[in-house]
Amino acid sequence: MPCKTHKIFVKSLYTFIVFVLLILPASAPTAQTVEGNREGVYSVLDPRGIWPRIERIPLSPRPSSLDGKRIYMINSWGSGTGFEDLLPKIAEVLRERHPGIAVTIKGRNTGYSSDDPELWQEMQANADAFIYAGAPSSSTTSYAFKWSAKLEKLGLPGAVLMFDTLLSVAETTRKREGAEVRYVAIPFPAETMSRSQENRAIDDILACLTLPLETHEQRIGYIEAPETPRIMTSGSLDEIQEYFYSQGMSDGLPIIPPTEARVAAMLRGTSLDPNTVVVKAMMPEGLGVTVEKVAVNAVMAGCEPRHLPVLLATLEAYDKHNLNSLVRSTNAFSFMQVVNGPVRRELEMNAGTSVLGPGNHANAAMGRALHLFIKNLGGGVTGINMMAVVGNISTWPFMFPEFEEQSPWQSLSMSQGYKREDNTLTMFTGGWAHAGNYGHVRFTLDHVAADIAEFEFPVGAVIILSPKRAEILKAQGFTKQAIADYLVEHATKPLGELRTSHYFRDTPDTVSKPDNEAHRVFSPGSIHIVVAGGNASPMMQAWHMYRPITVSIDKWR
Repeated sequence: MPCKTHKIFVKSLYTFIVFVLLILPASAPTAQTVEGNREGVYSVLDPRGIWPRIERIPLSPRPSSLDGKRIYMINSWGSGTGFEDLLPKIAEVLRERHPGIAVTIKGRNTGYSSDDPELWQEMQANADAFIYAGAPSSSTTSYAFKWSAKLEKLGLPGAVLMFDTLLSVAETTRKREGAEVRYVAIPFPAETMSRSQENRAIDDILACLTLPLETHEQRIGYIEAPETPRIMTSGSLDEIQEYFYSQGMSDGLPIIPPTEARVAAMLRGTSLDPNTVVVKAMMPEGLGVTVEKVAVNAVMAGCEPRHLPVLLATLEAYDKHNLNSLVRSTNAFSFMQVVNGPVRRELEMNAGTSVLGPGNHANAAMGRALHLFIKNLGGGVTGINMMAVVGNISTWPFMFPEFEEQSPWQSLSMSQGYKREDNTLTMFTGGWAHAGNYGHVRFTLDHVAADIAEFEFPVGAVIILSPKRAEILKAQGFTKQAIADYLVEHATKPLGELRTSHYFRDTPDTVSKPDNEAHRVFSPGSIHIVVAGGNASPMMQAWHMYRPITVSIDKWR
């Protein structure tokens, strides 16, 4: 790029994928290419999603000078981005160097991942150029580039200000958006920069806004999708394992080779045509997904054909979440999947003892499949576009059925508007904290309320009650809804503490209240109750999970 950056070599995901495709014939295990022509040789199908054709967005022409120009500086979050002190310094230098310049520092009207047409319209009317500041967050940085690409398309020249710990996110997002958005990356945290580093960063930003465009930044047309083979490779079982692992297409565990025969058998689990599109643009990289591609990964996960409708429902629910933000996040999101209806018994899922533990084939294999989907069908690569700093053990198999037969209340799916006989899957997201087991009866809902009040924003909770605990609470007069209402009422924190989070916004009801006043952390409807587990003790677990999305499994049969 023509403006200076603090350069660190980063191999973009797109370039990496193309490179892998080019070397496939040379790197594939040397073996016969016809399945079954000798014992122990497997020819396996490509598990990856379908790369789209990407329209190029040429950058907007740069002004030769910023004198008299109107510059908008956008901060992705209300607070906590790490750029709050640097943006005023940049504004001060701009005013010193450029007579008549007008600088506006402004926050988003919406969350960082949501479109903000009101702000874009304001900037079109009142700005000549922009600087878009990200955050120490992978997903926020990705969206800084996404919205900057949109502004460039609207005719506004700009640059992204970001942290150099997230350069791979910049590169992958620029490729996916088809816009070579200019950017300047500074050390994290910004407070560690010397005065000379600050001056250099400011010079680089000004260069991004004024240096003439180079040829590659003005390209129009399309970036064509790379061609991918149907048969990815052939080899022995050990060679297949090594190949999938080395190419980043496994979850670290052994996979079942997805041969033509196994995939064909898997496809018999649904009446849908193999070419039916399940997801048009699966995140994080917006790849296309067909029924057959799902079947390939289902084989790899060790699933059976009868599991396929559940897995297709998983992808429907996944697609309905805003997952570009979640799977890219430096946080550690996971996805809790709860199955309801007769299909639980048909598939012999475990709803009882060790319901969240290992040992049941259906729970484990179907739960495992989601991570393979994200990697292969969505183009996720750890350390490139999936940047969870610590990670989360619940990103591994986290699918289980509700124990409807031992619940004294209506099922989760019924509370979501379905009938008891409907087969459904409910997907929650969150998952980086949980509390419990609260196994002794002296632990009450008040203990749960106190603990979940410490869950980070955005807030939501799923309370898993063992059947015995459900019986105790019912005998005390509680319904499912009454439990949720009680926890909403009693999970509180001082307003002053809540106001330190960039997720929290004062409302007309709270804005005049003092910092020491207790405030409800959860809103009505954000806590959900599920009955599952064994009968040895009256356990409860509280999981940081929110935004349930319930879909039909039957539609995918």
